[in-house]
Formats: sequence, C-alpha cells, structure tokens
Amino acid sequence: MTRSRAEIEQDLPFAVNGTLSDADLAEFTALTESDEQLRAEFEAMSAIRARMQAEDARSPGEIGLARLMRDVDHDGAAPAAPNRTWIWQLAAAVAVAAFLGETLFLDGADDGGFQLAGVHHAETADLVVSFAPGATEDQIRTLLVGVNAEIVSGPSALGFYRLVVIDEGQAAIATAADALMAATSVVESVVDAQN
Repeated sequence: MTRSRAEIEQDLPFAVNGTLSDADLAEFTALTESDEQLRAEFEAMSAIRARMQAEDARSPGEIGLARLMRDVDHDGAAPAAPNRTWIWQLAAAVAVAAFLGETLFLDGADDGGFQLAGVHHAETADLVVSFAPGATEDQIRTLLVGVNAEIVSGPSALGFYRLVVIDEGQAAIATAADALMAATSVVESVVDAQN
C-alpha cells in the first residue's frame, strides 16, 4: 500500500460509482477484504446506488420539457379563455366616477356652521399669540374655549397664531387678551392684531 488507510477510505464513493483507477481500486479492494466495516459500508452504498439507478427519476428540466412538448402538440386544440381584465378596469372607472361625483356633490353642501381655521383671512384676526413650547393641545384648547376665541391662522414661520374673539367689541377683545396673558404656563405673548 502506497497510500494511508484514511486516504483509501475516502475513495468509498468513487469505488461505488466505479470511477477509481485500476491501481486505486486494487488498494481499495484489498482494504475491504481485511476491514469488515468498510466492506459493509461499500455494500450498503452499492445497494442504494443500484436502487436509485433502477428508479425512473426524472429531473425538473425533463418534466418541464415534457409539459412544453404536450402544449405544443395540443396547440390550437382548445381556445384560450377570454381576457377579462377589461371588466375590472370598467368597475374601477365606475368606482372612481362615483367617488368624484359624490365629492363634487358634497363640496357644495352646507358646512353645518363649521369652518376650517384657514378660512378666515388674516386681516380679520383680533389677537396674535405665541404659545409656550411645553403647552399641550388640551391646555391650549381649554384656554381658547374659556376666552371664547378661535385660531384663524398659524402657526407662522416664527410660531405665531392669529386669533378671533367670537364676542364682538373691543371690551371682549381686551378681556380675552388679559385672560390669555394671565395664563403664563400656556401663553408666551399676546399682541393686539389691529395695532
């Protein structure tokens, strides 16, 4: 033996496949005659290989080729199903048209007495206010409800809000301004917008 026992044992798969050279096969055969465990492994692997070779195992490529050939042979035999994509396109177009129609219809409907904050022009504001950085939305809302004022625009680039006092008259505006200035935890500054 010119090679070590471990090197010869590594030839087991090649011996099973029959791809060993004559010299290596002779060394392997000599070792299997004296090593009962190696001989049992060789016989088990040979039996597995023989069983696998006997089975009709087809590769995915062969299956795909068979399907393609079947489809080619039956070309034109059965008409293809009609394309029904246009039905979904029509349904989507009808839904979009209904949505747009509803939007246009509701656009002219009564607003229920509510207006967005930006609806008023900035010129109609009574007070300009800056809120404290830590003031919460709940604190601001409670304060504005208490002084009967609402935000009509803002915040500006500097963080100012323009307010309208709902009660009319200079006295109501002055009372609201005093109440806002007294709330130092919520309001930083209050200025009369008319000046």
